[in-house]
Amino acid sequence: MYNKISGIMFLLCTLILTVQSFGAETDSSSSGVVFTNDPIIISATRYETSVSKEGKDISVITEDDIKKSGKKNLADVLETVPGLTITRAGSDGGVTKVYIRGGKSANVLIMIDGVRISDPIGIEKLYDISGIMTTNIERIEIVKGAMSAMYGAEASGGIINIITKKGTGRKVVITGEAGSNKTFIESVSVSDITDQTSVMFATSHNSSEGYSSAKKSSSISSYDNDSYENLTASGKMETRFEGNALLDFTINYTDSKLDSDDGSYQDDPNHVYSSKLFTSRGEFRHSPVSWWTYKGGVSYMSYVREDIDPADSTDTTENDAYTYNGKNMNFDLINIFNIMDFNILSAGVELLKEKGGSTSAYYSTWPTAGYTTSIFEEKTVSTESFFVNDSISLGKILFINAGARGDNHGTFGIHYTWDASAAVVIPATETKFKASSGTGFRAPSLYELYDSYSGNAALGPEKTFVYDAGVYQELFDGAFSIDCTYFVQEYTDMIDYNYSTWKYYNAEGEIKDRGVEVTSTVKIADVFKINYSYTWLDYIETGGSVILKRPEHKHSASVNMTPLKGLNVTVIYLYVGKRYDYLTATSDVKLDPYHKIDMNIRYSINEMLTITARGENLADAVYEETYGYNTKRRSFYGGVEVLL
Repeated sequence: MYNKISGIMFLLCTLILTVQSFGAETDSSSSGVVFTNDPIIISATRYETSVSKEGKDISVITEDDIKKSGKKNLADVLETVPGLTITRAGSDGGVTKVYIRGGKSANVLIMIDGVRISDPIGIEKLYDISGIMTTNIERIEIVKGAMSAMYGAEASGGIINIITKKGTGRKVVITGEAGSNKTFIESVSVSDITDQTSVMFATSHNSSEGYSSAKKSSSISSYDNDSYENLTASGKMETRFEGNALLDFTINYTDSKLDSDDGSYQDDPNHVYSSKLFTSRGEFRHSPVSWWTYKGGVSYMSYVREDIDPADSTDTTENDAYTYNGKNMNFDLINIFNIMDFNILSAGVELLKEKGGSTSAYYSTWPTAGYTTSIFEEKTVSTESFFVNDSISLGKILFINAGARGDNHGTFGIHYTWDASAAVVIPATETKFKASSGTGFRAPSLYELYDSYSGNAALGPEKTFVYDAGVYQELFDGAFSIDCTYFVQEYTDMIDYNYSTWKYYNAEGEIKDRGVEVTSTVKIADVFKINYSYTWLDYIETGGSVILKRPEHKHSASVNMTPLKGLNVTVIYLYVGKRYDYLTATSDVKLDPYHKIDMNIRYSINEMLTITARGENLADAVYEETYGYNTKRRSFYGGVEVLL
């Protein structure tokens, strides 16, 4: 209760400061803040702003960062971000989850070009990020903390917005790579631009013979490799009209197929898991006058998963087939008012419709032995929302944000959320003090409510209160920077899974964690750059829930060198401390800490030709991200990139 009162007092103080400062002298050039390292983002406020103006903790990964790292899928890119934990179930294509600051994967909203890809028929509305390739990513924006006031239910712990590339010139880029486990990656992107229109289209194909997802057990004599194949395509068109009007249209498609296994230590020679994701969004933006911009958008997502497990020599009774079909349709309209160049007020409405259904055919021994066919009739839930956000910029010194949202959920009625943040910048010392707090709300997924086996129609929504505070410091014109943040997250009525009853339930009491994130950077001209980050996570209260897969300590570091013109070498180090995973309904198993070292080398022979070489897990560490599943051993890859 004390923390909730503190958060409300913080919001009231923010509003008082806003009123008192309305007539204060402001600097109309405040768009340029004092920091050298100050990327422009859109995810925090749904319009363009700079990181230095935000009191929230934000990480931005650029296309250049991705290229230098050599990482080919989203999970590998995110694993070194402070505050984030990534877990995979085995080889490439295995189910991959992302956690922010100790919250569950259900508390993270993932978007592609602003389209939410939460699966309404999935466990925790989870979208498995293993299928997202980096080929056509322009940047990734990660906002940690309460974002429900801006984006709704799933954003109670933070958001990850993946923004694809747009056309920047007339060019064709062709890449190819081959390496360990008979891995082959090919991609083609085509870009064109005119005075009014830009177009980008990209496609990639990734195939690998892989390795066994399941670790070996004494009961099985031989294990097969689990191959993986991924086809990704995306397109973006942007057209400008007279009168400050802009039309955007994006599509993204991912088709993945994995020769899966049955579980930890459970090999299966013919178990296949596949998924198909399609997203599209059209958005129209118009500025009738200099102080007013409105934009309206329509988004659509379809996510189909199939899990096919025919009978085989290891289990002759098994002949299972599961199909899950989830859809999201979203309409949003936002008005943005620029008041006297120091106040930006935005207000919007949103309509989200979620649909999902499934069919299952499986062998069961209870209540009697035999095959069971189950049909999860398609269900629909709609949420109508209204949100407002106010941003105050007083010169280059003080930046205040406050927002609120009302969600009218078709099953759980009206819920209100809010957030507030502030940043104080001291130009003379290049120091920024920041703080944020807010509430969140997450309704159960259709699966958690209505699944015939695990569902619980009596579930209620979970609620979140989070706050953080920190300091950012630059020295020597941005050559050195350090960012430190302390955070606390509190959950009530958290939706959890009972491994004894095999049902979802609302955990009693409070689940509360706290932690510290530290990020520092040292740059020497354009020749040498070192990044280091550390995350400490501590659970104060657990509410009787089992906290799995989230480590207390995580370190990551990267060294980026450009010793010669055209040559770039990047070395990445990751340490993940001990954590626990599910073993049985009454006990857990401790996963050992591990160290991992990766390296990527890029050499541009000329403007048209670049060759690459990379190595993963160079120390050949043996570790588990999920109990009973293998991870990739030492691997090497070589490739080429051609610009036409």
